[in-house]
Amino acid sequence: MSEEEIWACSDGWWKLEPGRAVRCDIGIVLNPDNIVVCVAKIKGIVKRDDMRMRFLGELAGEHYHPWIGKTLERNDSKNPIAYFDERAIIAPEDVSADTKVLNRK
Repeated sequence: MSEEEIWACSDGWWKLEPGRAVRCDIGIVLNPDNIVVCVAKIKGIVKRDDMRMRFLGELAGEHYHPWIGKTLERNDSKNPIAYFDERAIIAPEDVSADTKVLNRK
């Protein structure tokens, strides 16, 4: 799948923590192996009557391409939504060919 197709499948209706979701600037889509497959800029959030929310955004662009294919370790929660402090992730410009995991240690 292309990044566009992945984002189209991933920006659907989710149970989100509203306060945290509103503060999100970047959406990172991981595959089941915690590999980054898509990065999007979050432009806003829309809510439904059942309180599920949807991210509005667009692909983040080439600046974030170094993250694609790298592992981003997350907690073992069964919830598909996880929140990261972007400062805890290696900046795209600091990712090298040798970088395997994006989490700062």
